[in-house]
Amino acid sequence: MAITAHRHGDDLHKPALVLVHGLGSAATIWKSLLSQLSQHFTVYAVDLPGHGVAPLNQDEKYDPISLAKGIVEEMERAHGVKQMHVAGNSLGGWIALEMGAVAPDRIQSITALAPAGLWHEVPERRLPPSIDARILAKISRYFMPLAYRLPPLKALGYKKITHLWRELSYESCRDSVLAMAHSRGYTPIWNGARGRKFESEVPAHINTSIVFGDYDLMLPEDVAQEKTVAPAHSNWVVVDNCAHVIMWNYPELTVDFIRRTAQLSR
Repeated sequence: MAITAHRHGDDLHKPALVLVHGLGSAATIWKSLLSQLSQHFTVYAVDLPGHGVAPLNQDEKYDPISLAKGIVEEMERAHGVKQMHVAGNSLGGWIALEMGAVAPDRIQSITALAPAGLWHEVPERRLPPSIDARILAKISRYFMPLAYRLPPLKALGYKKITHLWRELSYESCRDSVLAMAHSRGYTPIWNGARGRKFESEVPAHINTSIVFGDYDLMLPEDVAQEKTVAPAHSNWVVVDNCAHVIMWNYPELTVDFIRRTAQLSR
């Protein structure tokens, strides 16, 4: 499968940590965490097929289970990594959970940050919740410096995913706009996830944390946070004053969640 994993850190004796982004995003979304995480892990930030620099093969299956298998296989093929911790956001959180199910002997811990797939009722909608952000990204990429300085446009693009949208740096906005605008895998991967939910079994020996913000407007509590769908042994955490992209809202807290889930001492 056409997956690209970017390695951060040269000490291969540190435990491996795989980071999985969401739909229409890219490995660049983890930038603010890399310096802290690489102190404790060898970090591999993944570009999913047709996202970031990863190519898109039209003949592949792009449902979350297939993507989970693809990441596990790519980590061994390209990097020789057989044991790994994993963290993911949104669709990436769903894929992280599936990695624990498809490779229980390889996944050491799972930190699912606002994971998709935990639906109360499987949505039948044809278009993803982020379709408005995708349309805006395709337009605003041509005048990003101006769009960044216009609060109504910035709010339209980011208010649903972070309460700190006013403070987002130009670099973060630029990276996310380009990732969304250029994500050729957006529709194929959405179609692979549409009409499905997380139904797999993650063994209890895999330490698992599920973290949601208390006002996630992309995956609201009454629509997409069904605890009975999640692994029964999960540590379920709700973060106050927090929206969908938890690592943008609270980067240091996110690092702490990942480390604690991986059971690494401070």
